[in-house]
Amino acid sequence: MLIQDLPSRLLSWFLWTMSSSRFQRLPRSSWTRPPQVLMFLCVSVSHIPQLGMTLTWPNALASHIHHDNTTIYGSSLHLHDWQMDMMGSMVYVGSLPGYVMAGWLGRQLGRRWSMVVATMPGLLGWMLIALAHNTHMIIVGRFLSGVAMGLATVSVRIYLAEISDTEIRGAAGMIASVMLELGGLATICLSMVLPWYHLAFVVIAILLTFCILIAPCLPESPTYLAINNKDEEAHKVLVNLRGHYIDVDKEIALLKEQNKQVEGRTNWDPLLKPFVLKRILIVTGIFCISNFCGTEVIRANVTRMLQTTGMALNKDISTILVFVLSLCGNLIMVMTIDRLGRRRCLVISLALLVLAYTVLGFTIYLTHQPDHVGDKGVEFSQDAAHSQLGVGEWLPAICLMVAALAISLGVGPIPWVVSPEFFPTAIRSQAMSVCTIIGCVVAVVPLQLYSPMQVVLTQAGLYWTYACVSLLGIVFTMACVPETSRKKIW
Repeated sequence: MLIQDLPSRLLSWFLWTMSSSRFQRLPRSSWTRPPQVLMFLCVSVSHIPQLGMTLTWPNALASHIHHDNTTIYGSSLHLHDWQMDMMGSMVYVGSLPGYVMAGWLGRQLGRRWSMVVATMPGLLGWMLIALAHNTHMIIVGRFLSGVAMGLATVSVRIYLAEISDTEIRGAAGMIASVMLELGGLATICLSMVLPWYHLAFVVIAILLTFCILIAPCLPESPTYLAINNKDEEAHKVLVNLRGHYIDVDKEIALLKEQNKQVEGRTNWDPLLKPFVLKRILIVTGIFCISNFCGTEVIRANVTRMLQTTGMALNKDISTILVFVLSLCGNLIMVMTIDRLGRRRCLVISLALLVLAYTVLGFTIYLTHQPDHVGDKGVEFSQDAAHSQLGVGEWLPAICLMVAALAISLGVGPIPWVVSPEFFPTAIRSQAMSVCTIIGCVVAVVPLQLYSPMQVVLTQAGLYWTYACVSLLGIVFTMACVPETSRKKIW
């Protein structure tokens, strides 16, 4: 064994061992080959800037704007609550055209070059944010970074699903989620020493590294090559990925035969087939549950949420702890998602959310009285009375941490894991685009209405609403979501 191969071989063994219930299910050659694992890591690097830092950046802006609201030019920047809400929601508005284009690009250019194209609007958007001298430039920059996020999400998730072995496909998808959380944690940590506009330059540097040095070196997806009648190239890639322990020619022939079932006059015709429509509705339902139980609200607004709970714990430390727990949850999922299955992970995640949100709502209801309700939303006095339970100053932060952990254990990453698994290769990019478009339209609502919902429902009522949605999600998962773990995609 070569020394330079040791880290990737160890990680490959770790992924296979933790995601397999029977250690002897596969021949040794299938889980000791480094190419798959190295490709998982390389491809997932794009999720650090494209998703992790993009979705979390509003926390850095919210943290700085209260004590230093200057831009890179030294001019002042003033944002209302509704504009702060737009820092999160505008990314999802921008992701809509991104998802539409991703379906077409993935089919026409292939998975690899789609990932390269995805960095272009992101580079432009983050440059506008870095050089912004007013709020409008930031909003446009967030829109463009959202376009890049939509393009990158579809291309990366599909690529990971298509290059991985069945037994570790869930773990492969979770590596992208781990990178997402690493990007979020890096953003929070860097925001303690860098202003929000300098963070934009960091994102640009990572995007350029991925676009120039990593993506062009990756092979094309073998399943994409196979259905486009590039059998020789597909054979070569599959041998490098799977080794010689499988009949590569038989796998290619079977893949092409199965995808004939979804042929149509246009690339979008097969989406109207009944079994495809049913799968689209199921994935859309999972995305809706995920968004309305606070998944993206916590990621984009955790700093603001901690500021309005009246707690005594340090805000920055608490924010970092929330993201550390999210990262830990994703690492746990890497080890368990293929062993427990997608459905079981969803149910566990949603049950923990019901508990965390219910306790958080009652804690805020019993311990904090609003001082003022107005155009700026709900504000709480920092001198609020101590909890009748004696824990009101730290329990809100603990509940938010549990909620973040619960989200990362299922309802956050699993919609992105199952969406490429539900559909055939021939229509995977188009079907996933449709699902994520609907999901992101829904995601805009809780993000943009975060402040108004606190006014209408009160802060406690907002968390109870999230708890009710999580409870509904358990019922939906048990009744409608099929298990895809250990099932081969075609």
